[in-house]
Amino acid sequence: MDRQTFRKTVSEYILDAVPKSLIYNLDYFAIRMKKGEYWIDLSLENFYRGYCRQRAPVRPRYIAKVLAPFIKDLRRERGISHLDVKENLHRLYPLLVGPQDAKGIVTDPLIGELSMAYVLDEGMRIFFLDQQTVKQLGFSMEKIYRIALRNFFRDLVKPLQVFDESRKIYGFNYGDTYDSSRLLALLLTPAKQGLSPKQRVLTMVPNRDVVMLFSPADQAVLRQAFMIGHSSFINNPYPISGSVYELHNGIIKEYQGL
Repeated sequence: MDRQTFRKTVSEYILDAVPKSLIYNLDYFAIRMKKGEYWIDLSLENFYRGYCRQRAPVRPRYIAKVLAPFIKDLRRERGISHLDVKENLHRLYPLLVGPQDAKGIVTDPLIGELSMAYVLDEGMRIFFLDQQTVKQLGFSMEKIYRIALRNFFRDLVKPLQVFDESRKIYGFNYGDTYDSSRLLALLLTPAKQGLSPKQRVLTMVPNRDVVMLFSPADQAVLRQAFMIGHSSFINNPYPISGSVYELHNGIIKEYQGL
């Protein structure tokens, strides 16, 4: 199934499940679902990739599973509230985002274009905490940070992957939404990720689904890694940063060597 047929299939499923809803096609391979005064935008990129990875017999069930929370919200004509967050604090996680995604939500600045947002994970979608939700929760940002970080280290830490062994390019690309957040493991527990205290490495977080690690020693590798990272930044629906950062003993700073 090609992308446009997939968009049509998803739209038809939603209209069948919620007959009084409306569907609008958006740029960047996305749709807007609307019922009454309530609307939700859904990017189809990762949804489509996940669909293509499924075996043919289970693809209809996959569509139903992904769309279930959206259909629930359309039917009740409201999204997630602070009560939903309060009842599911064990599913609250940090998510590194760039300037594009940081608008209108609660974030803690990390460095440069990197900010840490907080999301409630519903399995097949995430809800970003905004100022109103945090105010209604009555929690301090420090408490939200502690809860999200505890959940992150319990559920989401994964080992570094080898991207290019000959050029010693490593990183995270598990495709589960939280790859950018795994930079936090490199910062807060570098030894557990195999980084020695004296080791200096460069990193890029071009989008939500990629973290790259490489050495500053080889200029040819550095240039190639930068080109790959920059391409991943400009050609992704969830861009974060096209910059290069230096990691050393749990400290991150902007790299000035390019």
